[in-house]
Amino acid sequence: LTSKMASSQDDSSAGCRHSDCPSLSARRVVTSAARERWKLLGRALKQRATNGKVEAVSVRRFESFGLLKTRKPRPEDSVLTEGEESNKEDAKWFEYSCDLVPNFKMDIRQLCGSFTYEALIGFNNTGNVCIWPSEEVLTYYCLKNKDIFRNQRVCELGGGMTCLAGVAVAIASAAEEVVLTDGNEKSVENVDQIIEKNSPLVGDTQVSCQVLKWDDQGQLDRLDSGFDHVICADCLFFDQYRQSLVDCIHRILKPNGVATIFAPHRNQTLEDFCRLAEPFFRVVTVENYEQVIWALHLKLQTEDRDRYNPDIHYPVRLTLTKR
Repeated sequence: LTSKMASSQDDSSAGCRHSDCPSLSARRVVTSAARERWKLLGRALKQRATNGKVEAVSVRRFESFGLLKTRKPRPEDSVLTEGEESNKEDAKWFEYSCDLVPNFKMDIRQLCGSFTYEALIGFNNTGNVCIWPSEEVLTYYCLKNKDIFRNQRVCELGGGMTCLAGVAVAIASAAEEVVLTDGNEKSVENVDQIIEKNSPLVGDTQVSCQVLKWDDQGQLDRLDSGFDHVICADCLFFDQYRQSLVDCIHRILKPNGVATIFAPHRNQTLEDFCRLAEPFFRVVTVENYEQVIWALHLKLQTEDRDRYNPDIHYPVRLTLTKR
């Protein structure tokens, strides 16, 4: 790793304060290059489009830390939700479980097959393509620390097509309320079906989903200063939305409310976000926050270097406490 590593061995150890980044000019060159690569990908997708659709594409090589178990449900266990009966889009259900929580399971609907080119390049639709390592780690962390959400109002921001961590919190934590959000309508439609499927498992927790774009004041008004905890995974890398995300979190959190964010350094975009957040929050970052994940991270660096790039695959834990 190019950044300084924290030496803690468990969740209770010290974090490190955000520090200054490398030279801005060097980073601008890299950011510009990355932007050009995304433009090239967009043009390639458009050229490959057939009847307005392209196959689902993932630019990642490393896929998972293996923290959650998945299996396809048996045919006799498959029951269509109301949304599926009227919408025949290509999707598959998977049952997720985790050894941390005995008897825990959740049914997750993942979109697959084809997407329209317009959908892929619309408002941040990356969450419709796959489940990213940061989302997996956030889910594992929330399950391991589920008691911190008990009787709390929780909101997941930018949860993508599954809002995996938020659904886990709704099922396992006895939270008072969980609101699952994403800026993409296709994602939220899918999450609505996931909520319906898992409704027998959430107990007394109120669970809902809605489209939330971080700079939409009308949408933010409905959530104003109402949440004890915000959770978020890998949402820091779009330059044009970073300040809006800071403002959104500050707007919807109660005083002294906490946001738990997992995201990789990703070419210093995490540090950019921290710098924007510091005037409004107490900001703490921790690299080594959980023994199992840290051990996997070290192992992957030596045994899977061709696929595993810590800068884009290893999620750092970022905690924001509203001032």
